[in-house]
Amino acid sequence: MVPENVRTYDEPKVRIRTFLVDHLRGVWSILPNAFLGLGGVPRRYYANTAYEQFNVFVDINVIITIFAILAGVAQLIFAFNFFYSIYKGKKAVQNPWKANTLEWTAPVEHLHGNWPGELPTVHRWPYDYGKPGAPEDYILQTVPYSETPESNTPDDHKH
Repeated sequence: MVPENVRTYDEPKVRIRTFLVDHLRGVWSILPNAFLGLGGVPRRYYANTAYEQFNVFVDINVIITIFAILAGVAQLIFAFNFFYSIYKGKKAVQNPWKANTLEWTAPVEHLHGNWPGELPTVHRWPYDYGKPGAPEDYILQTVPYSETPESNTPDDHKH
């Protein structure tokens, strides 16, 4: 993922691992709570051991606690990856997604007003992908129709 304001790549393997651990946390700490509720366990009691009928659910609370702790650790991994990517991550190129819209034409350096000097002129709509005859699959909004006669269609002037 490339955050626009930082323009660095994060580590995809770490992101996937964090997602999987977080997903397991969701399944194994939130879903069992639903079953506790179906079993009649009150939600906001300090300890349910005072009621004999809830003793069978004590082990489920232990499982929920373990997976909730794992979720906290996964968030620490996420935070490490986030900050590592900002300060030590591989720098992204100006338009890594080959997108057409203006925000990807701004220089990578942070400046006041986003563009040095004159603002870019928009010549086409932001979804000019897959044009027949175009050398690339995308054409930036700042490219005039006069520079791409081989890919212009009769409907281009309507956008």
